[in-house]
Amino acid sequence: MARKFRVVINNKEYIVEVEEIGGSSIVQSVQPVVEKPQLVEKPQQVQTQNVKAEPKKVEQPKEKPTPKAGGVEVKAPMSGLVVKVHVSEGQQVKRGQKLLVLEAMKMENDIVSEHEGTVVKVLVKEGDNVETGQTLITIS
Repeated sequence: MARKFRVVINNKEYIVEVEEIGGSSIVQSVQPVVEKPQLVEKPQQVQTQNVKAEPKKVEQPKEKPTPKAGGVEVKAPMSGLVVKVHVSEGQQVKRGQKLLVLEAMKMENDIVSEHEGTVVKVLVKEGDNVETGQTLITIS
């Protein structure tokens, strides 16, 4: 069963067709969250066409960490094992520079700096197990 919805994003209107593929008979009602009440003078009727459009990928802007008084904290994006630490305290780093290598699920992942600055503190060493969100390095 296909259902059509009108979606407004950044003042642009989209008609979205959603097809149910699961066999679930449970229907939930979702109430939209209204951030700002909008005054509607005259409702407009939207005509829809039976055109199947390809879904478009919408990228969300990456949230950049803001420097704190003690510096920017580089956190582990996943749990794993620290294989190699490429920087030391007091070292200057540039944006995109490799800081350390984290092994997770038998794959090595390079953790790179998102900021320029000086390494204030290295909180892990090679062989340490880290958890998701754990602070690895502080850069000022």
